[in-house]
Amino acid sequence: MKRSLPFIALSLVLASGLVLSAQDAGMVLRTSVTYNTEKATLPLTDDQRRQADELGRQAQQANRSGQYGDALRFLYQGLAVMRNVPWTPALEFASSLQGKLDHAIIEPGARVTVTLTPLYSTPRAAKIKLSASLVLVPVKKDGRAPKPLGAAVAVDPMAAPFTTRVALSGTPAGDYTIEVRIAAADDPAAAAVRAAFVKSLPLHIDTLSLPVSRLRARLAKAPRKEGLATAEYAVALYERADAGEFNPARVNFREEFAAANAILDSLDAGKEPFAGKRGDSRRAYRSAGDDTLQPYRLFVPQSYDAAKPTPLLIALHGMGGDENTFFDSDLYSNGLIKREAERVGFIVACPKGRDSASMYRGTAEQDPLDVMADVQRSYRIDSTRIYLMGHSMGGYGTWSIAMNHPDLFAALGPISGGGSPDGMAKIRRIPEYVTHGDDDRTVPVAQSRSMVEAGRKAGADIVYVEVPGGSHTSVAVPALAPMLDFFVKQHK
Repeated sequence: MKRSLPFIALSLVLASGLVLSAQDAGMVLRTSVTYNTEKATLPLTDDQRRQADELGRQAQQANRSGQYGDALRFLYQGLAVMRNVPWTPALEFASSLQGKLDHAIIEPGARVTVTLTPLYSTPRAAKIKLSASLVLVPVKKDGRAPKPLGAAVAVDPMAAPFTTRVALSGTPAGDYTIEVRIAAADDPAAAAVRAAFVKSLPLHIDTLSLPVSRLRARLAKAPRKEGLATAEYAVALYERADAGEFNPARVNFREEFAAANAILDSLDAGKEPFAGKRGDSRRAYRSAGDDTLQPYRLFVPQSYDAAKPTPLLIALHGMGGDENTFFDSDLYSNGLIKREAERVGFIVACPKGRDSASMYRGTAEQDPLDVMADVQRSYRIDSTRIYLMGHSMGGYGTWSIAMNHPDLFAALGPISGGGSPDGMAKIRRIPEYVTHGDDDRTVPVAQSRSMVEAGRKAGADIVYVEVPGGSHTSVAVPALAPMLDFFVKQHK
């Protein structure tokens, strides 16, 4: 007998151990930022603060020992304490689960495997009764209701990871979220922690296998010339989204494939693919360090003249962002930096910086330098007018990269950042425009104050704007125009 709902085959598989990857250190760092922000924001009792401080200390100790799963467990428990929610076995278990699809981009009618993997062990949850329900939720609010993917199934916390294979026949192309909703019998989730019980996994359904296959074939035969890396990255972008590294709804893959094919057309014709191009574009380069493709966004003002040297601004995104954040995010007024760069005649490049919580260290520090070099190969850049700025993690990166490469930049613009005051003497000859809000609950204003104080003692020319009542994010947009006006006056 045919079923009206898609067929679900559910299997509970006992793993030989927990699966933790190198990115878990970044996960701990990102969770720590949320932890410290809530500790500075929520109205806590003395007992809540004492517990939060102790659990935070234990998380730091576990993190230093490389026990990232335990660090996350301490942090999640501390968040429950601060939100005044009991740390029940069900909440401990639900918080541990990390969801993943085997493919986040599928053809219409294809099946997809959903896996939930615990990041740490939860022996307290051995005897609790749990169930999981899967629901397909359309991203566009076009009248389509969420669609249950079969009946709820029992979940055994001691048999993990959990996998289910779902057939989505009859589902039209588009962007969706598969929600895995965990529920404990007789223990409804408190509203403050309900998100821990719902794992939202983005899914894109489209007929893309043929165009990506054709593009791969063309790339394999393409001449190894300037611009090829950007064309190659269209496939890498597809593969990253398919692997679940970011939400595929953020990218129009057909447009990316068309742009890549246009680059290949130019290369086949012996032409420069970016000649005369102005405005906003996605670019990529191949890293000499590890041979990986690394993306960046580039803005070229309409006033650009190849006969004249042009200033270059390198903009570093904050934690959780990527190369697109400064250009696309509402947080930065949907590309205000591009409009300001057009006004003052700057080229702007926004690197990815490898992992979203990299702090621009190691290979992530090299990424902005490689982007700078890649732009200089394609455009006539004034080497005496290269500027570096960033927000939050990008503010930290601005100071740390400048300290390690003090001869490269004409001016710096860290926003809501921090760093090592001892290194300020290294960059005392670089003018700075520093911005911070005095009500920053994420990066305390004392971070910028100590950097500015140390810089001024070393003789640095620093304009420091401390915004009364300014939060971690609210100060960024108002800082952009005056910062670029400050940069205009600076030459190395």
